[in-house]
Amino acid sequence: MASFDDHIEQIKPFGRYQKVVFFLVCSVGIPHGAHVMLTVFIMATPEHRCAIPGLDNDTYESQGEWHDLLLQETVPYDSEKKAWAQCSYFAGRNVTHPFAPSNDTAECSRWVYSKEYYEETVISELNLVCGDQDKVAMANSILMGGLLGGSLILGAMSDIIGRKKTMMIGLVGQFIVTMATGFVHSYGAFVALRFMATFFGIGFFLAAFVAGMELVGPDQRTIAGIVIELFWALGLFIILFLAYLIRNWHHLQIAVSCFNLFFVGHFFLVPESPRWLVSKGRLEEASAIIRKAAQVNKADVSEKVLSLQDLQSDAPQEKIWHLFTSPRLMVRCLIIFFNWLVVSMVYYGLGLNVGSLSGNLFLNFLYANIAETLSYVFCLIFLFRVGRRPLHCFTMFLGGGACIAIIFPVLYGDEGDQWSTITLSMIGKFGVSAAFAIIYVFSAELFPTMVRNSGMGASSLCARIGGIASPYVATLSIYVSGDFGIALPSLIFGGLSVLAGLAALFLPETLHKKLPESIEDAKNFGVSGKSQGKKSYALGSLDNDDLPKKDGVYNKY
Repeated sequence: MASFDDHIEQIKPFGRYQKVVFFLVCSVGIPHGAHVMLTVFIMATPEHRCAIPGLDNDTYESQGEWHDLLLQETVPYDSEKKAWAQCSYFAGRNVTHPFAPSNDTAECSRWVYSKEYYEETVISELNLVCGDQDKVAMANSILMGGLLGGSLILGAMSDIIGRKKTMMIGLVGQFIVTMATGFVHSYGAFVALRFMATFFGIGFFLAAFVAGMELVGPDQRTIAGIVIELFWALGLFIILFLAYLIRNWHHLQIAVSCFNLFFVGHFFLVPESPRWLVSKGRLEEASAIIRKAAQVNKADVSEKVLSLQDLQSDAPQEKIWHLFTSPRLMVRCLIIFFNWLVVSMVYYGLGLNVGSLSGNLFLNFLYANIAETLSYVFCLIFLFRVGRRPLHCFTMFLGGGACIAIIFPVLYGDEGDQWSTITLSMIGKFGVSAAFAIIYVFSAELFPTMVRNSGMGASSLCARIGGIASPYVATLSIYVSGDFGIALPSLIFGGLSVLAGLAALFLPETLHKKLPESIEDAKNFGVSGKSQGKKSYALGSLDNDDLPKKDGVYNKY
């Protein structure tokens, strides 16, 4: 009896056919990344202040000396921040009585926004500032919730109706809701549609990615899993370009939604997953795909291979709680789950809040994308040379240390030190992006084969929880005043990253080691003098049982 991977090896594990299919499925990382990180631009907060009471045509930009004088008399000036008050005005003064003697202040209900970088954003249209500032964090948290819901529901759906149908449902669904988002003018409708955008987006991305991975040989899967990150990063560069050209959030949202139409044709070229067809007993259809792959790859194989005769069924999976029957395995599981939660929290915390950095948002976003892209190249170079544990710990320490160091220029620096804050933030982004790529490979190899799918599904759930929490951590400055409030999110992100990196030191190395098959193998894995598995070596490959079956692809998407 031969496994499905044995048949893939026979037709060439990464031949021309697989390369074309893999490129097509990787390309969907472009629109998915764009829709997730679009939030950085459409929910950017422009410079703003309280509107002059009674002046209907007030603008943030000066209209002349009369306008400047009126502003001085009606809106307080914060000499420490060197800016006009954003949330208060002199209550007894207005455009007709600007020189009233009262200096009492009141909360303003109208604002004017700078047009220097944005014509209009969600923040400026819905006035999500001052008392409503917490709604920004809620909207980003709901956005992350869409990733969780889509992973669970559409991930399971792809196992029932197939990868290809799920791709089309997700792609068309995301196009409809993202296009509709560009026409809404209320907070409730906006956050509901943004939830559905990531819900459908993660659904079509996971289904497409799994379809491609299931045609790739085991030795190529780990590298392929990191390469997909580069397509995600490409999507971020494209959204940066579009956001720079289109400064109105409605128009930008509609433009990005059209991405989906461009990729519809891709899915007519992507075949259904033959592994899924085999699992449903549709051997004839699966055989047709294998024959096509063999033909394109010019592989000379027997009819027995092409017809999928004597195909061995995948090994049955155990449940996640079986890992908690041993104290050693329980500790390892908790360390892995904690690392997934932290790395997701910090990644999205830094990524979605790049607008909070001083300076030009477009340049800061560009720097962050460059740092992220370089981190994936870094992983491709060193992951299979240095090892999983030392590289993961190093990147967690690097990212965490950079985040912690941000507190020094924030607390003790001046305006001339803003460059150091941006530099440290980019180093943090480099570290956490690399760590996110590494933890997927590392944890997949640590879980024993018989429970690997359940373990990776639980890890993915922890990552989603971290993503949902990240917007609230990133906006703690709303509740904690002063420079310390500004530095607190970076301190939490950095402290948790260092703590997770230290905890990961207690995990065993997997590079060039036999991977555990059973729970008993996992108990002995990494223990000197004990038997450690009986099958595959971690030379940069994930075996047949590493392929997602319920929760989709277990990475940040």
